[in-house]
Amino acid sequence: MELKPLTINDIACHFFASRISGATIPATRLSNILENMYRGRPLTPLALGYLKQHNFHDLHELAIGKISYQAYIATIDPTLVALEQTAQVELQANEAARLAQKAKWATTRQRRDEALDVTRTAHFARNAERTAQHQREREAAEITRISREADWVTQGAHNREIAEAAFKARLSGPDYKAASPDEIARHFRVDNNPTAVTRPLSNILEALYQGRPLAATYISYLKIKRFSRLYELACGQITFESYISNIDAVEAAHAAADIARREQAEQQRLRREAAEIARIARESDPAYIAMKLRAAKCQKYGILNFNQLPESLIPLLEKLDADVALSAEEYLWLTTTGKHYFTFEVRRGYHRGQALQCASEYLRTQDPWHVVNGSGHYRKCDMPNDALQLLDRADIARITCSKLKSAILTTRGGVMRDLQKRDEAVKLGGQAHELTPENFRPCTLLGAVYMELGDYNLARDWYDKAVKRGAKEQDIDSELKRIYAQADKISRASIRTFLLADDPVRFAWVNQKNNRND
Repeated sequence: MELKPLTINDIACHFFASRISGATIPATRLSNILENMYRGRPLTPLALGYLKQHNFHDLHELAIGKISYQAYIATIDPTLVALEQTAQVELQANEAARLAQKAKWATTRQRRDEALDVTRTAHFARNAERTAQHQREREAAEITRISREADWVTQGAHNREIAEAAFKARLSGPDYKAASPDEIARHFRVDNNPTAVTRPLSNILEALYQGRPLAATYISYLKIKRFSRLYELACGQITFESYISNIDAVEAAHAAADIARREQAEQQRLRREAAEIARIARESDPAYIAMKLRAAKCQKYGILNFNQLPESLIPLLEKLDADVALSAEEYLWLTTTGKHYFTFEVRRGYHRGQALQCASEYLRTQDPWHVVNGSGHYRKCDMPNDALQLLDRADIARITCSKLKSAILTTRGGVMRDLQKRDEAVKLGGQAHELTPENFRPCTLLGAVYMELGDYNLARDWYDKAVKRGAKEQDIDSELKRIYAQADKISRASIRTFLLADDPVRFAWVNQKNNRND
């Protein structure tokens, strides 16, 4: 059993001083004094003075031999003695547990080391077995290689003997004629290679043809240039019969692949022809033609899902294509039941047809109101120049009706506004307002023009006049939204500032996300 070395704590417990500060701390004055006393060494006067100075009277008397160890123990408080003894017992128990755990760890470590040794031994054994197996395999492969190469040497010699015998038989024939390089190349089935009739390959083929052995440089040439079958024949790896049969097999495979490619190409051609015939037949079908025309017409007018259209829509689109005006019933259907089909393109076509009808009616009746209405329709389909040409047909100097003259001036002012001639638009709007001061339309024109010119206060005044004369605030707001959307970045910012300052509730739409594109 392992002997426990004496510790400072053991010595302090021996003197029942383990609870005294410094008694269990190595190299302190008190721990050194206790160790010297335990080992029977005399104390120096300085050490004795230390005990007296710190009131360790019992230890001092024990150190100078005035009392025995038993008498020293008797002077100690029994409770302290019990505590020291209990602490010593606990310490001994802990030490025993520590030693037991240490022994257990040692046993575990020993078992682990033994298991590791067994594993290592097995690993070394497996490695040794694998090495031995690899060595056996290498030796067997080497034996096989040597045997195979010996067989190749034998077969090569046999190949030459057969070739030489055949050459001598031809040589001894009554009609012998020396074979040309082309004939020899055909004999070895390499006549499709241009190098077969030139040196050095022609020399190699001639030697093989006559059964003469090849020099090492010729054999290396065959290997380097990848004449693999000739190389195998020259080295004796194959016979001449297997050489020819291999070529036959390759040529047969190539021929089969070529036939398969031609058949596949023919099938693809037939499929293309069938698809073309089907396409022609399909595109010649009146129903298909009608469907394509309908699809093109719907695409032209921005209408989706052309396969699910109401029957009444197609005649309307055909009218728009022909620039024919729609009837009141047809326009009512477009703005109610068929509103999903009243696209931007359809709307432009409708106004263009209406404008042309008004122009025709003016030629027939010479009624200037048709000029006013027609130019209004031209403006709505973004054709201001056509609107201006129509307005020029009316001789405003001959018109005496203030309402009609005001309408012509207002409409012309709107056209000038469309053409970016805003100063002229202001002049025309002012003339119209003088003729019909109670009509809101010249007021809305002037409000829009001044808004575009950046004179927002004046624009607001004219819009207010328009509302007082019957204009709908909703229509004015719609016009403001269009002006705001078409303005540049700087103008849009100033318009937003003005509108929000004027009425932040009414014009809150300028802060909406779809309007903050600046």
